Amino acid sequence: MELRVYGRDLMQLGLIEKITSLIWTRRYWAYGAFKLLVPFTEVHAALLVKNHLILKRGDTEMAEIQYVYITQDSQGEEHIEVQGRFITHWVAKRIILNRIVTVATAQAILRRIVSENIISPQVASRRISGIDLASIEGISRPSIQYASEEYANALLECETVARASRLGFGIYTDIREKRHTFRVYDGADLTVDQKNNPPCIFSQEFDNVLEQEYTNSVENLKSTAYVGGENKEGLPRQIVAVGDSVAGLNRDEIFINATDITQTYKDGQQEITMTLQQYIEMLRQRGQTELEKCAETLAFASKVNAHSNLVYKADYDLGDRVTCVNRKWGVRVNVRITEVAEIFHKDKPAEISITFGESLPALIDTIRQLIK
Repeated sequence: MELRVYGRDLMQLGLIEKITSLIWTRRYWAYGAFKLLVPFTEVHAALLVKNHLILKRGDTEMAEIQYVYITQDSQGEEHIEVQGRFITHWVAKRIILNRIVTVATAQAILRRIVSENIISPQVASRRISGIDLASIEGISRPSIQYASEEYANALLECETVARASRLGFGIYTDIREKRHTFRVYDGADLTVDQKNNPPCIFSQEFDNVLEQEYTNSVENLKSTAYVGGENKEGLPRQIVAVGDSVAGLNRDEIFINATDITQTYKDGQQEITMTLQQYIEMLRQRGQTELEKCAETLAFASKVNAHSNLVYKADYDLGDRVTCVNRKWGVRVNVRITEVAEIFHKDKPAEISITFGESLPALIDTIRQLIK
């Protein structure tokens, strides 16, 4: 394992080769993170400082150092512990200054958030240099009604849109070109139910899973949302019900205060008034987005055999939808790889810990009991 250290100008500063341990965690619809432990040396101390960037050899996902801790143990050995986040978290440095109200695909919305607030903002000081938009990818998703919350954090809005659309996003680095690009992508469908790709099945039966955990929770479940729009003096408040068809004990209600979604808004200097139907659709979309956060949780967490029949980054990767099977537990589920932790320890084989799962109501319908 070799880590290369760069300045923010992407000029290489040095190499880290003596690594005690490294946990490199990739995430599909959020930024990744890392934790590094190395022996103390003057070289390491000079390279591993805040705001320096690190990149694994041959990789495109770069991380920024944000935490450095130097310690000496009882045997007199000195260590440097370093933690940080992938540079996708730079999106969180900005708020959405000019509200976005639009009907567009999730990919277009994500690109617009980053373009207007990071790449080409109206205020020059808000620009983060060295970042471009990647090429538009052929992602099949319907257009949605979208209204950003007023002065919302740009990264939180990106995560909300990405989760609702089951898309991944991130800032990736071409170190040769010394450029970063913001990319939106969709993982491949590798489940047993599709016919276009070789299926990817994780099961202890196939010796590609060493440990496995299964979680199915309805603790935070809400099925029905009442969304309240803006308060207009002298007029009744617009209330929209989402998931209103659910009845009886299966109905769990929540109220969502969406006063930030106004029927009349400003786009630059222009004032725009939505039709009542457009406004109702905006409120309904907010309700659907909030219900995604309160969905039934279904997840597998597995420590995967990195030397099995399935090869990481060749047969499967972050964001792909695969099939997880545990015959003894009587469960088979098609689920997305939402997190991958690459774990390296000195003098030990590399390990991969994968989180499979997404909190989406439709996912529950894919669970089937196995016929023995």
